[in-house]
Amino acid sequence: MVIDSHVHISNEKYSNLETLEAAMKDANIDKAVLVPGGMIDVRKMTKYITGKEQPEQMEPPNDIVKEIITKYPDKYKGFFVVNPNKGADDCLEKIEQYKIDGFSGLKFSPVVYQFSLLGKVSKAIVEHCGNLNLPVYTHTLFHPSANVASAAALAKEFPNTTVIIGHFGFGPADVEAMQYAKELDNLYLETSTANYLALKEAIGICGSEKMLFGSEFPLSDPCVEKLKIERLPISDKERENIFLNNITNILRKE
Repeated sequence: MVIDSHVHISNEKYSNLETLEAAMKDANIDKAVLVPGGMIDVRKMTKYITGKEQPEQMEPPNDIVKEIITKYPDKYKGFFVVNPNKGADDCLEKIEQYKIDGFSGLKFSPVVYQFSLLGKVSKAIVEHCGNLNLPVYTHTLFHPSANVASAAALAKEFPNTTVIIGHFGFGPADVEAMQYAKELDNLYLETSTANYLALKEAIGICGSEKMLFGSEFPLSDPCVEKLKIERLPISDKERENIFLNNITNILRKE
């Protein structure tokens, strides 16, 4: 069995449920963890990363994810998004409700909302998620307010919260992210868009037990992302850890 740990879903034609299911079938992926998409146009991601355009700080469309995980609970799990700029009280109240609604984790989006991972609100969110057994997934940026070191600092400060760094950190081969994953029991790396060499290096540094397969659909092709894992010179057990065991164990804590 293969679980895709990071899929963006929206009502747009290029990332709606029909398109996702066709891509999963093509790649022989059985289940997926969904996050709300459509908050930025991923087709021009570079403009956001470089600061040439600023994303609109819209309300995250968690309702799209909720509808799918409610209808297909055995196939899809969901991570919700909150906007830390609205303050701790607002975010913590929403986290409580999303837990009741059946969501399995939280996703930080510093690209969209431009906040510090080490701010008071972020820390309150991460601590609260740990108390509720909800993992926290985050993107990282070059900016020190949301870089790999910041994500690792959160994991270190809140050891009861599982922290997942998306896309293997930031950059072609983020050795810093791999080292943090080795050192911190509650820190994991999600594989989408990482290059093949980085994946090979991580096996030797932090091991397959700290790696979660993700596709970054629709920005990347699930077949391509899956093939990188299949091509790694590792054992069947290690491959099973990346494709299935690690994310299953994380979600089992909820």
